[in-house]
Amino acid sequence: MKVLIVYQSMHHGNTRVIAEALATELYAECREIGQVKPQDLEGSDLIGFGSGIYFGKHHQSLIKLAERMQLASGQRAFIFSTAGLPLLSKRWHRALKVALANHGVPVCGEFCSARYDTYAIFGVIGGIHRGRPDQRDVDRAVAFAKEFSCR
Repeated sequence: MKVLIVYQSMHHGNTRVIAEALATELYAECREIGQVKPQDLEGSDLIGFGSGIYFGKHHQSLIKLAERMQLASGQRAFIFSTAGLPLLSKRWHRALKVALANHGVPVCGEFCSARYDTYAIFGVIGGIHRGRPDQRDVDRAVAFAKEFSCR
């Protein structure tokens, strides 16, 4: 199975840590969104899409890629993110899931990890989840990669 992980990691490198852990476990190619064109997705059986959560959703460039891509029958996707409030991941993942669903791409797994977050009020108090993602979060990402239904 050919796997590609596409991610955007902007401020603290949180999402890159999770993307690389997933890529290692899945023997996947791992690329930042700026290195990916829609046609690059064509040869992959499974595509992971991930970023930090910005204004309540994945990074806009990731959503735009999902809206522009043309996938073949049988291709599947999973979604991952890092967030200051990971317990709201179902809400955070909604926009990307809709973009993928509009192209008939089944989402067969979702993962969200806590991240060091200094946005808005969190920055005033010095941030939340300092030191995250940590080894426990990486281990959870690896367990997700081992167990979700696309494997």
